[in-house]
Amino acid sequence: MKLSLLLQAICKTLQTKDVEINLITDDSRQCTKNSVFVCHLAAKEHAEAALRRGAAVVIAETDLCENCVVVENTRQAYAVLCRRFFGEADRELKLVAVTGTNGKTSVATMLAHILQMNGIECGLLSTVTNQTADGENARTTPNSFLLHRHLREMADAKKQVCVLEASSQGLEEERLYGLRFEIGIFTNLSREHLDVHPSFEAYKDAKQKLFCSCSNAVLNFDDPASADMAKVCGGKILTYSVSKNEADFTAKDIRVSQTGLDYALVSNSLIHRVRLALQGDFNVENSMAAIISAMLLGVSPEDCAAAMRTFSSVPGRMELLDTETPYRVMIDYAHTPESLRRVLLSLRRVCRGKLILVFGCGGNRDSGKRPEMGKIAASFADVVIVTSDNPREEDDLAIINQILAGTEQSQTPVFIQPDRKEAIAFALEKAKKDDLVLLAGKGHETVQIIKNESRPFNEREIVRKLLAKIKS
Repeated sequence: MKLSLLLQAICKTLQTKDVEINLITDDSRQCTKNSVFVCHLAAKEHAEAALRRGAAVVIAETDLCENCVVVENTRQAYAVLCRRFFGEADRELKLVAVTGTNGKTSVATMLAHILQMNGIECGLLSTVTNQTADGENARTTPNSFLLHRHLREMADAKKQVCVLEASSQGLEEERLYGLRFEIGIFTNLSREHLDVHPSFEAYKDAKQKLFCSCSNAVLNFDDPASADMAKVCGGKILTYSVSKNEADFTAKDIRVSQTGLDYALVSNSLIHRVRLALQGDFNVENSMAAIISAMLLGVSPEDCAAAMRTFSSVPGRMELLDTETPYRVMIDYAHTPESLRRVLLSLRRVCRGKLILVFGCGGNRDSGKRPEMGKIAASFADVVIVTSDNPREEDDLAIINQILAGTEQSQTPVFIQPDRKEAIAFALEKAKKDDLVLLAGKGHETVQIIKNESRPFNEREIVRKLLAKIKS
């Protein structure tokens, strides 16, 4: 696209040579000849470095250099430019965004499954997998350039709907600016990302931004923050609940077993039985959000329920491993206090033996949640093995000691094994018939981040190899 046509989205006149643009980036190190550099920080050295690498123009909030276009908000400008560069692909798709602390990936994946099973071509942008035209590349709410590139790939592949996760950081950084969503889905709100947001209120405000741009909202009536989401939504609002009849949709007669979940989805005009081959009673809420959203997109309740019967699992979300052992081994991404509590409470209902938990907390993230997660672990598990997660640049023993501060008043046996592989081996050796071993925190991840190094760490493969060694 010609620079003159591109810049029409943010300014009226072109003050530099008109060239064919091949890249828009907010990282000066990525700049090449005839690229556009969006400089979020008022850093003259970054702007000049971009020009030296061949950038045709710099977008900034102050005049930093020659060929600089000054805008009021560079993050919004970045989103607008990327949208224009890729031909406003969102106009060719119906967009659905899921936000909340927990459940985003599950809801997004369930909804995409329902749509695909009913002949509606759907793209998915989630933490676990980004299904575009011909590839998969996982990242929650990618930066504006990647996001709009993915949308263009979907539109060119004749997708009809794009379901994506909207993270608080992505919303705060305006990565979704300029997009209009057919549906916005809110799951819940609890402590998370306080290393990114200055307060819990600011974290909530970031989530709320999504609903300013939605034609329809599907909100979890059981979470008080839904009222805040509803305040800014100018379109139709549908609510769901597992307990309150005031909601538009309620789950009744919930049955939980070792083979899955079963409930009645009830509204003023609907009673329909839904069956899921999933563990975790919170998946009742997740499936309700997905089904209601699919209904808004034209899928019948009967067809939604039929599709959910064929839904197996989301990688790393209450994922039961095939171990051929008298005990069960499960992987889950639970890495917040509320998600860990919900997972453990759900498993308590179906665990016939001891519930053995292996978990840690990530480094360079909100440290305040660590003792809270330790307390939850010791309150609901029978055996706790505290280990490393992704320590990043922090000392793993320091992180473990912060977790242990929350377990001091508990009588639950707590073991310490910083080496995560050894911790998993210890858990498998302790497990007996009817026990359940939960590996929490890493879920779908296949690496462990230590210092600045990402080391291969696939818990499925580790469990398989450890069990083979134990059996031999």
